[in-house]
Amino acid sequence: MSKNSKSKRDAQKKAKEHLQNQKQDLATHEKQKIPTIFLDESGNTGSNLLDQDQPVFTLASCIFTEKDSEKLLALVDSNSPHEAHFKNLKRRKSGQDGIVRLMSSKLLNTKNVKINIFLKEFMVTTKIVDILIEHMLHLMGEDLYLNGRNIALSNMLYYCLPSFCDKDMVQSMYKSFVVMIRDQKQDDIDNFYNSLEKVKESSSNEDFKEDIDFIMATKNCIHDALNGIDKFSLDPSIPALFSHCAQWGDAYPKGFHIIHDDSHSIEKQRLLFAQFMDWTQDEVEVGYDRRKYNLPLKGKSLKFASSKDYSQIQVADIIASSFSYWAAGVSRGETEDYLFLELNKLNLDRFIGHNKIWPTLDVTPKDLGTVHDGGLNAADYTTFFLEKAIPNPDIVNT
Repeated sequence: MSKNSKSKRDAQKKAKEHLQNQKQDLATHEKQKIPTIFLDESGNTGSNLLDQDQPVFTLASCIFTEKDSEKLLALVDSNSPHEAHFKNLKRRKSGQDGIVRLMSSKLLNTKNVKINIFLKEFMVTTKIVDILIEHMLHLMGEDLYLNGRNIALSNMLYYCLPSFCDKDMVQSMYKSFVVMIRDQKQDDIDNFYNSLEKVKESSSNEDFKEDIDFIMATKNCIHDALNGIDKFSLDPSIPALFSHCAQWGDAYPKGFHIIHDDSHSIEKQRLLFAQFMDWTQDEVEVGYDRRKYNLPLKGKSLKFASSKDYSQIQVADIIASSFSYWAAGVSRGETEDYLFLELNKLNLDRFIGHNKIWPTLDVTPKDLGTVHDGGLNAADYTTFFLEKAIPNPDIVNT
């Protein structure tokens, strides 16, 4: 090797190391920041998870500066003198083009935008598994969350119930479950299990009837399972905000401020989030595999505001609603309209990753990405954390 070649390679190596050091310094500097997170929802029907008109719930959060959010809104070219809203923009072709311009902007990336989506009908299935079956197995000493078995069971039930059983009866059973969780009267409990029995009788597959019996067996512990459960247990906005706080906490361990579009359900749960944001407790990693997260959540304040007051919330509204529109098209198979086709070109999945309650055909730990690698049972430790929690006064009083 000539001296010139060696010198050139050494120079390239030093330049590469310098670039890596710069990136590390920038990443370290970014982690020291305490940003403000702006959030808005789309498709929130509360505990009514079977609304046919709005099958998808989405929560979007972003950390845009006011300057950048104004740049994004300028792309929309809204005729409204006060604020831009997706529901108004989508009514006409020019508005749809504006939505696509915003959603395809290079200002949007996975570092400054977070997304959670929920297929609400599937969420009902997951709640049958989490509230009823998981509780029954927990009493038996079984951990359904190991290796993602709760997800596998939810996937199997969601696809098999309407395939083997009468579809109308399955829908009726889902509705009776929602009513049971919401009202919790004995008649509601009886109606759910009666509906479940009818679903079982309609099954064309004898082996699958045994899977339905698994749900039927939860009747023996139903009152214990419902203890501490209320209608907010079916509201996707609660776990969605929790997930966003966990994600932003990984990026900004020093904490962040939250400004959420006016939300009655989140306001009702302010105390719960104040407990989860108890900074007096030691940090601990909770959960298994890809579902691990850190407690306490890193929120430093929680404020509700109108989108008229913050351009960032207007941007979050358009982002959240765009994802809901696109995901609803996927779920219904309505994939031919102009706006869906344009949104579908933008690789929106990159913003979502595993941050979704959405059915798949995956049932093995490897396919689910839930091979057990140690960790704390999230349900058990969360209860322990909340029992010790001192509500964060900055969350309670903002």
